[in-house]
Amino acid sequence: MWLHYLKVAHLLRSAAFFTHKSVPVILEPPSTTATFADDSAILTVHEDLTVAAHRLQMHLNKIQSWLKTWRMKANEAKSVQVTFTLKKMTCPPVKLNNEHPPQADEVKYLGIHLDRRLTWRKHITTKRKQLVLKLRNLYWIIGHKSQLSLENKLLVYKVILKPVWTYGIQVWGTASNSDLEILDRCQSKMLRIITCSMVYT
Repeated sequence: MWLHYLKVAHLLRSAAFFTHKSVPVILEPPSTTATFADDSAILTVHEDLTVAAHRLQMHLNKIQSWLKTWRMKANEAKSVQVTFTLKKMTCPPVKLNNEHPPQADEVKYLGIHLDRRLTWRKHITTKRKQLVLKLRNLYWIIGHKSQLSLENKLLVYKVILKPVWTYGIQVWGTASNSDLEILDRCQSKMLRIITCSMVYT
């Protein structure tokens, strides 16, 4: 099965003010559109990669017509075309504003990194790096020299650090155990620092 995805980035801000009924909805061929603020994602699914690309192109044509009606334009330079599959082949390129958006093996949408095989490894390693940076910035307040009580240190962890890695867990929580262990080790390190515990405890 081919999951074909295109991220259409940075529509004009005024697009957020139009009602949902004014946005083109395509019943045939089937495709899914997700929009948040000025980012949109279009997803088509088919066993044949050519059919998936054709369906995506038909959807893009409808959206371009709608954008033209409202005197807006999608930014093709910030748009990305990604093929989600376990196979090595890639869907044919599509056109947006008569130009081919770049094809990539991964894309970031609403803070979640989607890679070609949906392994979530890129997302997990990125979140680990963000946690390490935040931990360094907060070490003075949650480290072993801090005068805060354990209860307040845990509150800092729950409010500032935990949301970094739990965001979108419903999506990437299906990652392999070896990838999830990356965050487990990082979380264990943070909690040892907060509780002033030794490595072997």
